[in-house]
Amino acid sequence: MHTIRMLSAGMLFLTGPAFAADLLPDPVVPVSHGVSAADQPTVNRCNEAIAEWASQYDPVAIETSLTEPVRAGAGGARIATLAVKIDYLRQGGIEPRAATIACTVTADGEVSVELIKQG
Repeated sequence: MHTIRMLSAGMLFLTGPAFAADLLPDPVVPVSHGVSAADQPTVNRCNEAIAEWASQYDPVAIETSLTEPVRAGAGGARIATLAVKIDYLRQGGIEPRAATIACTVTADGEVSVELIKQG
């Protein structure tokens, strides 16, 4: 069995990074609803942060939608209030989760999230 594992690891190394990357699952990209062109950059940055956080829990789908227009915050920050729905892959099937969050994107691109309501 040890030889098989070593051989498999060796084959991944020999085939190169392009082929090894083909074996990894594609990241789940959030789908957004109700976003204007002006609000899209803020929502995109929030979605990236949500997807990165959720990736450790095996999401199969992520959907977000603005609950109100993006608003200005202190120091040039933009604040998006988003309804977020994430479906996670679990042993018994799909586990849906939902929350409303306030996502703040600072002028330098830092993202922070505050839970407003779960479920």
